[in-house]
Amino acid sequence: MGARTGQNYLDSLRNAQPEVWLNGVRLEDVTTHPAFTGPIQSIMEQYDLQHDPKFRDICLFPSPTTGEPVSTSFLIPRSREEIVKRRRHFKARADQNFGTMGRAPDFMNAWVSSWNFSAEHYGKVNPKYGQNALAYLEHVRENDLFMTHVLVNPQIDRNRTSANQEDPFLHLGRVGETEEGIIVRGAKMLGTMAPLTEELVVSPFGGVAPGDDAYALVFAIPTNTKGVKFLCRESYSPGDKTFFDHPLSSRFEEMDCVAIFDDVLVPWDRVIVDGSPGSGLVVNSAPMDPRSGMMIQTSSRQMASLELLIGVATKLADAIGITGFLHIQEKLGQMLQTYDQVKTSYLAADAMAFERPDGYWVAYSDGIGAGHRLAGSIHQQYVDIIHTLAGGGFFYAPSKGDFDNAELRPYIDKYVRGRPGVSAEERVKLFKLAWDLTGDAFGQRIRQYVKFYSGDPVRNSAGFYLGYDKSPFFATVERALVGPGADQPVPAVGYTPPARRERNADLTLSYPAASHPTTPKASVT
Repeated sequence: MGARTGQNYLDSLRNAQPEVWLNGVRLEDVTTHPAFTGPIQSIMEQYDLQHDPKFRDICLFPSPTTGEPVSTSFLIPRSREEIVKRRRHFKARADQNFGTMGRAPDFMNAWVSSWNFSAEHYGKVNPKYGQNALAYLEHVRENDLFMTHVLVNPQIDRNRTSANQEDPFLHLGRVGETEEGIIVRGAKMLGTMAPLTEELVVSPFGGVAPGDDAYALVFAIPTNTKGVKFLCRESYSPGDKTFFDHPLSSRFEEMDCVAIFDDVLVPWDRVIVDGSPGSGLVVNSAPMDPRSGMMIQTSSRQMASLELLIGVATKLADAIGITGFLHIQEKLGQMLQTYDQVKTSYLAADAMAFERPDGYWVAYSDGIGAGHRLAGSIHQQYVDIIHTLAGGGFFYAPSKGDFDNAELRPYIDKYVRGRPGVSAEERVKLFKLAWDLTGDAFGQRIRQYVKFYSGDPVRNSAGFYLGYDKSPFFATVERALVGPGADQPVPAVGYTPPARRERNADLTLSYPAASHPTTPKASVT
């Protein structure tokens, strides 16, 4: 099929119908439920974007299998020009939703594309698993499928490993196998956008503890696979919300779910790591370097998000006539300075890209990796500034119904307007956008999402330190320590591509000792 349109996606989702539960009710048709119609429309726009004449050249490339146009989010670059094309593609898609949708289709496209590099690693255990990884990448690329993933174990008792939970299948684990494939049981979080996707990728996050091999599972299945249930949180976008009152949450709400697996059969051709003895080592040693494509996608979303936050802050300050105050100028200046720092590292990933020995090109990831780790604090800083600028202005913002009332409208136009030249409707719409983005449930979910997007911020910063090549800094110190008259070492000049690194390789995991056998003993029922 190649690159799909929005209608193609909608038709596919309507036919698939995964098992979705919302507010105690199983949904018969997710495509018509009021909580999902706005987000579905936004995803359809994502698919249509790649066919728009203004974006087609950067959003599509010829399939290496068929030659048909497929999404650039699957592109594995073989030149610096392709590095740039891929980055421009991700930014165009992020701009469509202002960086508010972390699980738009291009994210998992980039994620799964990294299997092009890790397939050899998985194939060392069993050649068919490496072949499965490559076949799945081709399958989703050629059919332009919408995927999500579940990575994290439920927060039941974090003091115990998966095998040491009171029930060995609270966390998703391997029960056994049949001629058709492996059987898995348990739960995973967090299936963001799962009700609207067609494929579900399962993989552990943060490493697998010793003795937890049965939980070291990597596989991909359709979201409507028998035995898979998605239990949704409360919707932040109920159907009675209008665009006027909720300009973001009415369109870009990303539903989060717990994924429950009731003895689900995973066919052998969908298995990448099977949970057999030794699987934990396979997962923990999987290569991470080539995931720079995923990092560029995430950085593009971060850029789009920062641009909206800055735009909202500056427009809001102007609308109520406070841009002449020095302390307001300082706060807006802080936002712009931070933005330009992030933007510089974002674009430097292209300039500092390098060619691998196998001929593939990789964007420089340390700079954008640093941006990822700072994203939570930067986002919080921007939100705090917007809240300071707005003050109590958030709390006198009449609704669309008030504006539509002929008796109230003259009072609103008189008392709720902004500075001269800014009407009441303009001011209120701006403040509602700011509140939706930073204060309402939708905005609070984004803040929490950004903070923990890559896992524990403390652990991530420690891992960044442990994995970083610090030898150039040590060489600088050595030059400083050379005495007068001695031969000075020649300082390093220019940029040398980093050697292959395993992020967090030296960040030792600490787990409590096992208190009972660590391999689940259960039969398939």
